[in-house]
Amino acid sequence: MKPPVMKALEEWKDASDTLQERAVNVLRLALPGLDHSKTPPYCCPVTLTIDRPGELGHGRICIDDDRRATVEITNLPNAVIAEAIDAVFGIGWFDNTDAALEDCEPGKYHYDDEMSGSEYTIGLGEDPADGSLNIDYVPIPFAAEVLDAISTARDRQADEHPDITARDGSPA
Repeated sequence: MKPPVMKALEEWKDASDTLQERAVNVLRLALPGLDHSKTPPYCCPVTLTIDRPGELGHGRICIDDDRRATVEITNLPNAVIAEAIDAVFGIGWFDNTDAALEDCEPGKYHYDDEMSGSEYTIGLGEDPADGSLNIDYVPIPFAAEVLDAISTARDRQADEHPDITARDGSPA
């Protein structure tokens, strides 16, 4: 390979590594409690995990080489998911919803974003603390927006109802 091509490729690799580090940083700031997986990455170069069931959920976020995230979180309170998703998307955005998510029956609600290629599935559980969030192939800025909305909704609800649970998920 010619020296100028090698140098340009090295610069591209450095920029790519920096972008990956920034993606991890923004997601960890958006959802407190996210940290690097203790085991090798699941399917992507970077896997972040969270284990705060009943508060901010349990699951993982994988970041691929194209800086797209796959978010898989369970054990989220239905009320947190509903408030966060309605704040980001607006009311009635997902398939089979005409009202706010908090007024919807337990079940799965989907949205396919044709512009980004992302696929969203929101699960509202029978148990109010057993909701789920699955997003496939979402650009990092969109993932950060949703995760920040979840964190914001949880903080607001904890402030409004401190008698239910403390922010760490333990009984108040």
